[in-house]
Amino acid sequence: MSDFTDIFNRKAELLFGRLTENGSEQFGAFAEVCGHYAAFISVSDVHEQAYVFRASGADVGEAWEKAKSAVLEYIAAENFSPVWVKGDITFKGERVPLSDVIEKIGRGYGQFFRRGIAFDENLDTAFIEAELNAFSLISYKKKTIELVKLNRYLANCELKTLTQMPESVIVFDCKSAFCDEKSEVYDLYSEGNNCGRRALGKFDKNTALRVISTSSEYLSMQVGLDGKFDYGVYPLTPKVISGFNILRHASSIWSLLCSYRITGDKFILTQAESAIGYLVNNTFYKYPVRAGKENVVYVAEKTKNEVKLGANAIAVIVLTEYMSITGSSKYRQLAAELGNGILELFDERDGSFFHVLKYPTLAPRDKFRTVYYDGESVFALCRLYGLTKDKRFLDTARAAVDHFIKDGYTQYADHWVAYSLNELTKYDTSEKYLNFAMKNVRVNLEKIYKQPTTYHTYLELLCVSFETYLRIKEQNLTCAYLEKLDVKRFVETIFHRADYMLNGYGYPEYVMYFARPSEQLGSFFVRHDSYRTRIDDVQHFCSAYYSLYRNYEKLDKLRE
Repeated sequence: MSDFTDIFNRKAELLFGRLTENGSEQFGAFAEVCGHYAAFISVSDVHEQAYVFRASGADVGEAWEKAKSAVLEYIAAENFSPVWVKGDITFKGERVPLSDVIEKIGRGYGQFFRRGIAFDENLDTAFIEAELNAFSLISYKKKTIELVKLNRYLANCELKTLTQMPESVIVFDCKSAFCDEKSEVYDLYSEGNNCGRRALGKFDKNTALRVISTSSEYLSMQVGLDGKFDYGVYPLTPKVISGFNILRHASSIWSLLCSYRITGDKFILTQAESAIGYLVNNTFYKYPVRAGKENVVYVAEKTKNEVKLGANAIAVIVLTEYMSITGSSKYRQLAAELGNGILELFDERDGSFFHVLKYPTLAPRDKFRTVYYDGESVFALCRLYGLTKDKRFLDTARAAVDHFIKDGYTQYADHWVAYSLNELTKYDTSEKYLNFAMKNVRVNLEKIYKQPTTYHTYLELLCVSFETYLRIKEQNLTCAYLEKLDVKRFVETIFHRADYMLNGYGYPEYVMYFARPSEQLGSFFVRHDSYRTRIDDVQHFCSAYYSLYRNYEKLDKLRE
């Protein structure tokens, strides 16, 4: 018997013990559906996509032993290392028309059907939720389930294929557990959108620190020798995401710098400095450089021949963050001159910004591209005021926020509006700005709480706004709107979203079903876009948890 066989047997025993520790009666409801049970065992060596073995039996023990025997046979034949092992046993299910399942798929987000499906009475063609989504057995774009796809997967698993789609299927949930490389066993959520993810109990500061550390490490590893980030990947295939976006490059640097503040990881700082070098090399001067004279500088998106307002703004945020961390004044002039570029795109008549110019001519291209650019720019201008005390930057920030208030920017549930208001109110505590900051929370709170996708920027909005709330309370500032804000619900929503967003975190029980599991471990993904993992996705998740982490104690005191 090989060492791998011994390892698997120990892990399988631990898993089965955990799954059945509350007795066999917990599985009884499923047996009422078709008279027997199904067990699934997924194994991964961390380098390749997990293999899933399934079996049915008259009782839970029989189903498990059959599945276990199939795994042992595979391990012996392939000399396979079972580093990660996941167990699933059916405990609840019902028979429904296939048309009802397809209708539900059509009404939901991609990869958001979160139950298993059995296409036959004997459960020979039963698939757990992870298989249906990670192996693309559901055609979400076509809003259906295709026989060809099912049969291709069945054939790959050396299982009998279907001659036609049945009129009815069995949908089911599983009691699930995961055993890691250290033989630690974790209970997994069995139902709903948390399905398949470890149950943590109370979300705490250590959880936030862990996801910040691993996701920033992932980001740092995406920085190439030239300082340019690898843009992203669809990890199921894995298909590299083509193209590039200098704005997202810059925002990813910001997350690295914020993470460095917490972790002190020198490698992360080194990678951030390399990426800053790439960013700086993509700036250009409007006028010939003259000693002692200020210039107007823009960030160029050279592959698209564009200058984007938001890129200038994020570049300023990155450079001021870097100088704050290191105590350097290296980029002081460049940051101010990038700020001059933002000022050139501001319309004093109505408080709006012009968003996109052509590169290199600087001819107008798009008056408006995305609302995010506006909040980013105000945030950057306030950062520049903090750096230079140049009143032009603060006055423009005020005028732009007056425009936000007039045009009802709370409708956008925009995290950058929250960042901009939090930064502005460090220097101007006028009640109109504090009221607007709290209104941006209140009017979006229930929408954020109920959002079914992880939607990472929502937690940023809440946590950054909480900093503004703290300023109001600690400095005893006047903010009449605060009376309308349910602070208890505010804090409850922050912790709810913080926990819920872990459904997009690269836990091993999730990434074991990706094409290259070890490469995605500890990162973040966007489930409803084929588990997309792009640098800006990871950045927003990381930034959200960073904002929570730095105010965790004050938040925790308000949590019941």
